[in-house]
Amino acid sequence: MVSHRPELPLESWLDATLAGATFEEVFDDDGTLAGWWAENPNCPGASASGATHDEARQKLRDVLAGWVKLGQELGHPIPSIREGEIATPA
Repeated sequence: MVSHRPELPLESWLDATLAGATFEEVFDDDGTLAGWWAENPNCPGASASGATHDEARQKLRDVLAGWVKLGQELGHPIPSIREGEIATPA
């Protein structure tokens, strides 16, 4: 018997993916905070940077939305996040 997980709409998938993202402060050579780096290890190649934590988070959200769209167009599997998978547009 095949078990099907409920599908998550894109916005819910993005929220869940961002909850699992890592954010790292980036410093200049002199020790001054230069900005933030954000990524989710479950989504290879999807990363972003910003001057603030919030900016890096928003940019990562935008990158992940494009990452999902391109992955679907190319037929790549989209990682399952928590209780379901992203809903594939008809």
